[in-house]
Amino acid sequence: MSDKVNELKVQNLTKLYTLVLLKSKNAVTGYFILKKLSDDLGKTSSPTYVYQFLKNLEKEGYIEKVENKDSKRSKGYSLTPSGAAFIDRIFSRFDNLIDVAIQSKLKICASCGVKLYTDYHIETIHGKEMNFCCVHCAGAYKTGHDENHKH
Repeated sequence: MSDKVNELKVQNLTKLYTLVLLKSKNAVTGYFILKKLSDDLGKTSSPTYVYQFLKNLEKEGYIEKVENKDSKRSKGYSLTPSGAAFIDRIFSRFDNLIDVAIQSKLKICASCGVKLYTDYHIETIHGKEMNFCCVHCAGAYKTGHDENHKH
């Protein structure tokens, strides 16, 4: 499958996020995708656009309809093994881009060296703003730093 010349293009956030949702749940409906786009990303998308993308994924054999035993309506779509492989290929193309975006936002705990993305503790020590993973690391840093300056 990876040597397909006409593999589906995933060039926008709506399509990428649809793939994320398909990968993260057993069954996904078009309505669910539209709602998650709105709730999670504040993005509205045309139902026609989302359903056409799902139809294209189904045509390629990447997803299949999941029947609902209790209703005439389907439960939505789920990934096929080739769909999971397709998504993995798409995600691997975005890996470097995501790494660069995340790396630029990472901070390092001045005490223990752990990489911090969000919710880190900031303290100003000797006029310098420093990042810590927690107040305990900040305290340990200050204690060690103050003792080193006494000698």
